[in-house]
Amino acid sequence: MSKKKCPEFENHERWLVSYADMVTLLFAVFVVLYALNLKPETSSEAVAGSMQDSFNTPMADIPAERRIGPTEAGYGIFEHFRGDQTRPPITKKYPVSKQQIKVIDDEFQQIKMQIEERLYGPNKSLGSEAPGEARVVEIQRTASGFKLKLLARHFYDPGSVDVKREALHELDEVSKIVKELGRPVTIEGHTDSIPPPGNMTNWELSALRATHVLRYMIRTHNFPASKISAAGYADQRPIAHNGTASGRSLNRRIEIQVNYEPQSNVEPE
Repeated sequence: MSKKKCPEFENHERWLVSYADMVTLLFAVFVVLYALNLKPETSSEAVAGSMQDSFNTPMADIPAERRIGPTEAGYGIFEHFRGDQTRPPITKKYPVSKQQIKVIDDEFQQIKMQIEERLYGPNKSLGSEAPGEARVVEIQRTASGFKLKLLARHFYDPGSVDVKREALHELDEVSKIVKELGRPVTIEGHTDSIPPPGNMTNWELSALRATHVLRYMIRTHNFPASKISAAGYADQRPIAHNGTASGRSLNRRIEIQVNYEPQSNVEPE
């Protein structure tokens, strides 16, 4: 006779383990909700700040009084965490103000030299002594970065929103230079105070010119759409007096503003 095996024990109460875990989590949730009700002034923003403090990675929406560690960068459990990215960043970073100014100034000089070499050549460089209306493309340092100014009289026919065919070479070179920089840009359209012919207003003319340049840079030069935007300002931001022909000529322009992160909003040295 073969020995009869004892039947294996089957636990029919294994579901209690998962159920107990769920009850524990629910209990923790209600404890947190109850604690919040004890302090009516406690807001969701403060709760988010408390959670963020645990990982010590400050965000813009976390109250300053709830942050710990350095104000610009947190140091905590992820201080030495690098991830899987081993390639160097495409654009330079600047954790302190002096480095911010240096990076912007270095790139400003780089772009200025490239503009003069590619558009005018070594023997046709337009220095500061040349009158403003003689510069087809001019680069200027600003508080938040720098901008390239394109004179509308060279790039457009009066009242037109399409760039002249003979001026596409300059626009191509400018687009290539700005794209190589890797910074986000804003295309701004500006006009003088005289309304354009027809039913179009200066607002429409400036906005259409800016968006046409934006579309050209994206389609022709594959400029990243996430790093470019357009705006039209009509005659509301003049750089010269509209009472003279030369002043109006300077006010009719396209500006390509090269943008930097908000913390780099510093005045040039």
